[in-house]
Amino acid sequence: MKTKQESDRIQGTAASDYDSAWKDVIEGLFEPFLEFFFPRIHRDIDFNKGCEFLSKELRDIFPDGKTGKRYADELVKVHLKDGSIKCIAIFIHIEVQGKKEKSFPERTYVYNYRIYDNKREGITEVITLVILTDQDPSYRPDEYYVSRWGFELRMKYPLVKIIDYHLDKEKKKLLETSGNPMALVVKAQLKSYEAKKAEPLNKFNIKFELVRQCYRHGYTRKQVDSLLKFTDWIIRLPGKYIKKLKYEVEKLEEENKMPYVTSWERLAHEEGMKTGMKTGKIETAKELIAIGIDLNIIAKATGLSIEEIKTLALQG
Repeated sequence: MKTKQESDRIQGTAASDYDSAWKDVIEGLFEPFLEFFFPRIHRDIDFNKGCEFLSKELRDIFPDGKTGKRYADELVKVHLKDGSIKCIAIFIHIEVQGKKEKSFPERTYVYNYRIYDNKREGITEVITLVILTDQDPSYRPDEYYVSRWGFELRMKYPLVKIIDYHLDKEKKKLLETSGNPMALVVKAQLKSYEAKKAEPLNKFNIKFELVRQCYRHGYTRKQVDSLLKFTDWIIRLPGKYIKKLKYEVEKLEEENKMPYVTSWERLAHEEGMKTGMKTGKIETAKELIAIGIDLNIIAKATGLSIEEIKTLALQG
């Protein structure tokens, strides 16, 4: 049975991985991301001048960020087509926790002014965009507002709710008809809710259908890589189903010539890690045997079976 500390560590790692999925997909699909969720912003940006991701600067501004936090942040420097402003920073905040937070608008405001205060020499404006992945359709904290004694402060920010693409008819239609790769990201996010409680086989079927759609739409290799990595992070399969998925996708590869590598590359890495851990335990056990430690104690200390320890002892 896992201790609370072990359970918290595992949950923290999973949360960090889940948050990284959104960060990675935004960096890999930034232009389609804006085009799909914020078309007005997309129309104003000159992508020919490039976009600069300021992840390091963001870590410097918020050095106290904790691993396992349930949100993902990106800071991107962009240029406008009309040249009216030298450059703008777009702060993208993706909230991936599934509960309401009363202080969310205030935290969003604090993030915005702290970024502006740290970057104002090189950036004229900081625009905050928010993505919420929770499943509560009524939770829409889209502004921070303070008013007292004639003083007023208001920050309103564009907010996207992923669940709307399941509940709103027009958005649902857009999701089904759009060729934008972010449509598949939204589908994967929505399917992840369903997959959480699904049996492994059903989870496999959900994921395989998403993978098949990656190939069907004719996305670029870079886009496919970003999409597949995203589905890998948010819909995890047991090892044997990863192998089954590999087998099924290899059939698709014969038609599309685009290899899918993310799940089994990670599986191979995990298996390698397990092998490395086992090798380390064996070496430790040999050293303890050599100095005459009781075999039962060695078995308990290393996690190896008493039979394995006895075999090592006989090998000298």
